[in-house]
This record gives sequence, structure tokens and C-alpha cells, in this order.
Amino acid sequence: MMFNFLLSLIYKYHKLKFDEYPLSILYYHHVFPDKNPYHPEDLTSRQFDQQIRFLAKNFNILSLKQAISLLKKKALPAKALVITFDDGYQDNYTIAAPILEKHHCAATFFIATQGVSKGYLWNDVIEQTLRTTTVKGISKNIIGKVINITTEHEKIAAFEQLMMKLKFLNHKNRTEKIAQLSQELNVKDIKQSMMSAKQIADLHQRGFSIGAHTHSHTILSTESNEDSYRELTTNKNNLEEIIGNPIEFLAFPNGLYKRDFNQTHCDLAHQLGFKAAFSTNDGGILNRTKMYAMPRFMPYRKQLNLFALSIAKIAGEHV
Repeated sequence: MMFNFLLSLIYKYHKLKFDEYPLSILYYHHVFPDKNPYHPEDLTSRQFDQQIRFLAKNFNILSLKQAISLLKKKALPAKALVITFDDGYQDNYTIAAPILEKHHCAATFFIATQGVSKGYLWNDVIEQTLRTTTVKGISKNIIGKVINITTEHEKIAAFEQLMMKLKFLNHKNRTEKIAQLSQELNVKDIKQSMMSAKQIADLHQRGFSIGAHTHSHTILSTESNEDSYRELTTNKNNLEEIIGNPIEFLAFPNGLYKRDFNQTHCDLAHQLGFKAAFSTNDGGILNRTKMYAMPRFMPYRKQLNLFALSIAKIAGEHV
């Protein structure tokens, strides 16, 4: 009783302050069967089921298209919430989608289409290579320092270091470094980790929304304008061919506005016909929010009441 009162009070305050209710958009990546030490922030299926059940009970979960339509009219309900997933992993299809359907929740899946064509993304190559190699070290030729990978703990730490360095390279240079890493660690076979075109089309047919996330899952600020255009058009065209409908929304990879993408990329998204685009900056969304840099966030609190109160608090910040 006290929790519901407090949550409602926060949103009443937002309405008085802004003359409209703010929109919150959450983003997820994986939902695993069991805890995955390489992805400590991602939820297990049990945790995700509990979280979605709780959110469905305490928030107004809307489809992204519905939320944007209401936002433009300043007609969002209190506690308006949208659920999104980035990248397009198979566990989104096999684990997350059935749980969302169980609780009658809409969601949008932002897909990087190189993962569809190849079966994996560049970051999956790093992870799977580290998991399966029997080599005990990585030379300084990859990120400028020698990295020991004798134990599983060292491999997990190496994964974090490699990701932080290599994701800020452009696609061409990152691809070369990852090929070099695979050669050093003597790993050639990478298993499929991403959804297939058939699975994406099925999600669309079941009422979920499909959005763009660049072709190769690259940070656009590391690419030339020409390459950024190619990343977005290839991604959009491939997804539209898969689902047979226009792709209206884009989520920028990594997603911090003014670092990972900028106004040039926002303008490009607009020119290519996207109706809105999304960052990973904290904050709620109001009618006056920039349509091509709308924030999305994920509170770190795992206890459900605190998680919900964090959503409510962040909804009123940075707007």
C-alpha cells in the first residue's frame, strides 16, 4: 500500500512539474537460462519473469509506437513505460518473448543485421574465442598490453578489457583486430548467437515491434558520414525485407548522445525516414524531448520496489 502510494505520488509531482506525464523506456540485452559471468548485469529467465510481472502490475506498459503517438499529444498516462531489447540475441526469441507474452507486455527489439546474416556479432567472437581457447595469453598487439587468460576469472576480465577498447574502433579496424585475436587464440568456429530472419519475422507477426540498430553494431561516431549512412541504410533495408513493413525506430549502439552519436547522425536518421531514435542516456521523455536522441535507461537496483522507484525518479530527471 505504501509503495503504490509513493509511486503514484512521484508521478503526480512529475505531472505538476512538467504539465504532462513523462515516458520511461527501459533497455535490455540478454535473458539467460542461468547467471552468466560474462554478462553479470543481464537477468536470468527467473529474474526477468519476476521483473516483468512486477512492471506489468505497477506501470502502464505501452508499445513504442503507441507511446510516441500519445507523447506527441501530451496524453501519456501516469507510469508510462516501454520495454526494448538491443542487438537481437536468440535468447530474446526463446526466453524473453514468451515471458513478455505471458504477462501481455509489448516490446521492441532493435536488431543489428550483420548478426542475422552471420549468426553472430563482433562482440560474440571475442566472448566465444576467450571461452574456448586453450592459449594462455593475448599479445600486446591487440590492445597494447599483454593479457593473461589462464583462469576463467582472467578470461572474464580480458573480455571486459577487450570490449572497452575495441568497441571504440571503427568497423574496419575492429574487424582486423578481432581477426588477429582469433588467430592468436587459435579459434575459428563461432556458434550462432543471434536471431535468424525467420525468428525476427515471427516476432513481428506475433505483434512485437522490430527496430534498427545499425548493420554491424558499430558506434557511429567512430565512422565516416558515408559509412554511417551505409550502416543505417543496410540495416533498415534488410529489416524491412525481413518483416515486410517499414522500420520506424532506431536505437544507436552504445548510445551516449554527443559521444557515441551526434546531431549529424540524428539528422541522418530523420532523412532516412525514421520517426524517432534513441540513446542510452538516463532520463525521462517529454513532448519537448529531441525526437532523435530520446533517452533509454536501466536502473541498477535489482530489488523490485527499489527498481520501480528508480524508474519513477529517473523519469523526472534530465528531461
